[in-house]
Formats: sequence, C-alpha cells, structure tokens
Amino acid sequence: MYLYNETLPTPEDNLAFDEALVEAADRQDLNVGLGNEVLRLWELSSPCVVLGRASKWQDEVRWTACQRDGVPVLRRASGGASIVAGPGCLMYSVLISYQNRPSWRALDVAHREVMTRTRDAVQAATDLFQMQLPIEIDGTCDLTTGDRKFSGNALRCKRNWMLYHGTILYSMHLASISDYLNEPARQPQYRKKRGHATFVTNLLQESSTISPTAFRFELERMLAIQWSAEFPWKTYPMSKEVKGEQLNLLQKRYTNSQWHRDR
Repeated sequence: MYLYNETLPTPEDNLAFDEALVEAADRQDLNVGLGNEVLRLWELSSPCVVLGRASKWQDEVRWTACQRDGVPVLRRASGGASIVAGPGCLMYSVLISYQNRPSWRALDVAHREVMTRTRDAVQAATDLFQMQLPIEIDGTCDLTTGDRKFSGNALRCKRNWMLYHGTILYSMHLASISDYLNEPARQPQYRKKRGHATFVTNLLQESSTISPTAFRFELERMLAIQWSAEFPWKTYPMSKEVKGEQLNLLQKRYTNSQWHRDR
C-alpha cells in the first residue's frame, strides 16, 4: 500500500483529493490498478464543517454560527452525517481495491476490516504512551473509549474500488462541535440521546502531559503499520491521474458554493 501523509492548502483541496483517489482509480484498467491501494493521512489547520453526501445543511448545521466565525461548510463524497474537523482531528482515508479484497464488497465486512485495523492502531498508540484506554468498536462504524465516541467513519463505493475515510479526535477543541452542529436526528443506540458535549471525547484529555504532536506522530506510524503502507506517494503510478481528477472536481464541485448547499 502507498502512503500519502500530507495536508493540502485548503479544505476544498483536501476533500476533492479524497474523492479524486477513488474516481481516478475506478477509471483505470483493472490490471493497471491492481495493488495500487493508498493510505492517506491529513489534518486541517482551522475548523471546518463537512456535510455528508446527502446531508441537509438546514437541519444539521448551525449556519449563523458558522457564518459569524468564518467556518466553511463543505460537502464530501461519502455518506453519513455532518462533522466538524480541525486541529487535533486526524483525518485518514483508505483506497481499497475490490480486486485485491473481493469480500469487502459486503459492507459489513468492509466496516469490520477497516474498523478493526483502525482500532488496533489507536490501541497501539495509546498503549505506547501508557494511557490505559480501552478502544472499542461501537455502532456501525464508530470508535469509542469508555462509552464516548472519538472516531466517526464513512465510505464511498464505486464499481471496482472503495474509499473508506474517517476522523480520529485526539486533541480537538470539542466545543466547536456543539457550536456548529445541531444534534443529529439519527443516533446510534449506544449514544443514549446524549448531547455532543457528553458523547464525544478526545483521546488526550486536557490534563494530559502527552504532547499532541508526539501522539499524532505515533498514531500515524501505527496506522501505516496496520495497513502495511510502505511505499512513498512519489512512486504512486496513478498520481498524475489523481491530480487531474482533483483539479476537475475542484472546478465542478468543491469551489462551487451552490454544490455544497444543493440539498
């Protein structure tokens, strides 16, 4: 698997790149694309609301607060509900070939396989710092510690490829979630109707003496180990196709404010 550990200049760039990964791969001949799977790691430098593909922003987003604070509200290619991302929220994306992993066409298998690897990477990182946190899979594709969520995930399925991506909250300003998002209408049973403030948590608590930068480094390293992501992005055989598709998506969608609010 190839590793791309880089945050692009704008939120629009980063979201377009995720979609470009799966779109460009799915357009290639199967034999050309065989084995060209990717693990991508990135993190935004300022808060951003990211809508799910079918999210209704009028229902899910506190629009006035976002406008007041200059927080962009953008739409991603995958399903699920709206999220807030920003500093202290590691974003990961995995490009998966169905030719390599045919059983992953079943969504329950895909969820289990990705979530198990992500859970194990997080557990290894927290164990390294002797944090003594039990990491569990809850709901359809959430990760929790105790009974509080720190990771939400979603996927985009194409004919021959899948993009599975998600968040890992390790040191984010959690109040921004309540500031910019309404409570979701659909909630997993384990949430027990809790509000954002009592449902979501960081891996690193405010009282922690662990450096967020050091923790993120080890978390990224453990994710790369779990996915056997050993090859550098500069050698990725479809990098030009991905870049071209990203530029196309930026023009057609991600820099078009109407597209982000068309639902």
